[in-house]
Amino acid sequence: MDTAAIEGRWDPAFDRLAECFADLVAQDGERGAVAVRGPGGMLVDIRGGAIHPGRPGQWARDTLVCCFSVTKGVCSLVAHVLIDRGLLDPDWPVARLWPEFAHAGKEAITVLDVLTHRAGLPAVDGPVARGDLYDAGLMARHLSASAPVVPPRAAPVYHNMTYGHLVGEILCRATGHGSLRDVLRATLTGPLDADFRIGLTPDEQRRCASLEQDDPHSLFALLERQPDTLFARSMAFFAPDKDFNTVRWRAAQIGSGSGHATAAAIATLFGQFVFEGGLLSASRRAALRRQRTASEGDDPVMGIPIRYGEGVELSGPPALDFGPNPDTPGHWGAGGATGFADPQAQIAFGYVTGRMASGFGSSERARRLVAALHMCL
Repeated sequence: MDTAAIEGRWDPAFDRLAECFADLVAQDGERGAVAVRGPGGMLVDIRGGAIHPGRPGQWARDTLVCCFSVTKGVCSLVAHVLIDRGLLDPDWPVARLWPEFAHAGKEAITVLDVLTHRAGLPAVDGPVARGDLYDAGLMARHLSASAPVVPPRAAPVYHNMTYGHLVGEILCRATGHGSLRDVLRATLTGPLDADFRIGLTPDEQRRCASLEQDDPHSLFALLERQPDTLFARSMAFFAPDKDFNTVRWRAAQIGSGSGHATAAAIATLFGQFVFEGGLLSASRRAALRRQRTASEGDDPVMGIPIRYGEGVELSGPPALDFGPNPDTPGHWGAGGATGFADPQAQIAFGYVTGRMASGFGSSERARRLVAALHMCL
């Protein structure tokens, strides 16, 4: 077994996973990190490749990189902690905490509807400007003012960029904190000492790896070619030509996708969905991973089938590959980033990459790592 291309530590039971990751780094240009956590602690924490392509410096234990929609799962975890504490209830109308939301036919939409992508707001019905995504207050006003753009409380439609602002506003109002960053730090990342960040400070930005895309122009070219699709409307809030390496992106508090993390932090956080003795009660752990709804065929935004628990995706290989257990909650992120926790195997997995794969759903590299992981169990 040749693992010379990677650094870190792993339990020998996970040699096959370490070898798979080393092969990806050595032969496929991977740059990133993988972690596996059990109830008793970290079992795998490995990394490899350059922090910045073509420049000196190897991926370090504390290197941060954007994990995109894995951020949604982390925000959902906060919601479940607050439900356990009695500060939030899945059956509450959103307007109970956020009165301005009770507008244009949205009075009955519940917290659970938001968590299961059934709020009817994958986009908004009014005009928006490129870059509005970065202003949480403005996004909350857009969402308050909008009527649903797809039928609410019906089949789920992936709330691509609106999910984080919907959940973020609910979390801030439930806790009294002024920002999503403050909510996360007080509720999750501080108590768990997890190196997951949103709204990065200059010091945190200095630890960030550069992202590279196979085709940096493909996403926004698609939006220009198909401006009336639901996917394009869900992306209308973006600044154009975003490469995700800017100070503005890293400093933004976008609960749908601007979280930056280590793989170990993702494994630690997603482990809370299944581990006893963590932040969640047994009843909440069971409730959140029970399938609540599923897309009717392919999701109209992502173009892949998606099954939902409460604020989490459920494993559905090959599109969303969190392993063979269909009850495994997790979340995929653009480019291939992945977090999940298998309640049967009692392991949590985190994967981050600086080399973004194209397409939606689990990347080929992520699927290879998940397959290697399950060969070790």
